[in-house]
Amino acid sequence: MSDPTSTGTLGVTVTPRWPAFNFDDLEREVPRAWHPGGIGPTAFLEALSAMAPVVECFFVDDARRLSSRIEAEGPRAELDAFLRQEGSHACMHAAFNRLLIRWGVPVDASADVVLRWLTAVDWTSSDLRSAVAMAGEHFLSEIGNVMLSRPELLDGVEPRIARLFRWHGYEEVEHKAVLFDAFHAARGHGPYIYAMRIAGLWVAVVLLALALPWTSYRILASAGAGRDFHAWRGLIRFVFGRRGMLRGRWRAVAAYHRPDFHPWRYLDNRRFLSELRDGIVDPVWEVKAR
Repeated sequence: MSDPTSTGTLGVTVTPRWPAFNFDDLEREVPRAWHPGGIGPTAFLEALSAMAPVVECFFVDDARRLSSRIEAEGPRAELDAFLRQEGSHACMHAAFNRLLIRWGVPVDASADVVLRWLTAVDWTSSDLRSAVAMAGEHFLSEIGNVMLSRPELLDGVEPRIARLFRWHGYEEVEHKAVLFDAFHAARGHGPYIYAMRIAGLWVAVVLLALALPWTSYRILASAGAGRDFHAWRGLIRFVFGRRGMLRGRWRAVAAYHRPDFHPWRYLDNRRFLSELRDGIVDPVWEVKAR
């Protein structure tokens, strides 16, 4: 797994796609609490979307920094595909977020708070910033894998909305090792790099522990449910309940501490991706290589 192009050598092709989802007039077709579990799960998923453009730009900036330090063609090609995938994620969630804004969701205000927290990371060393981005990708791939492996989390959701989240989750799993491999291709290995990796992990844990509850609260409050016990209970069940969105994710944090950790070694779900591909991604979406 030490090969810096491990994603490619394992037979996984990071493929840029442009679904061009259309959410126009959807506010007149679905209720405000569009998740069958109510406004709680709705708010959590909307929080993920509200944060997505800002977080994706954070990853894109770091990938570009790493790319300038990598000479090998394989990792650079994977980074280019990664950049284009992340760009489409930001754009598709921005389109969905325009629907949320029409519902009165404070998307811009929530994104600004997250941006300020991420800006604080920019004041740290370049190595730590890259380590935070790398850990963030690990968490997103975990969330993506959960969305794919626990389809009941999105059962009953309007098909266009469900497909947005499943497509995004699929691509997060597909490119989960790209930043990890690029980081080590650019910076090498050793005790210092390991220390940076673990420090980046815990900075990312703190940021997520702050951002997700805060953004979810802002969205619940905008729907008049900021102090609604039933709304919060629904959100907590959706996130931490049996087969919930983040149930058992402590294993991903624990595994990341292993000196020999690699995203594909930790969870080799290539067959799973292959089996789900036809039902989630459309070949028409694929963007030709430059």
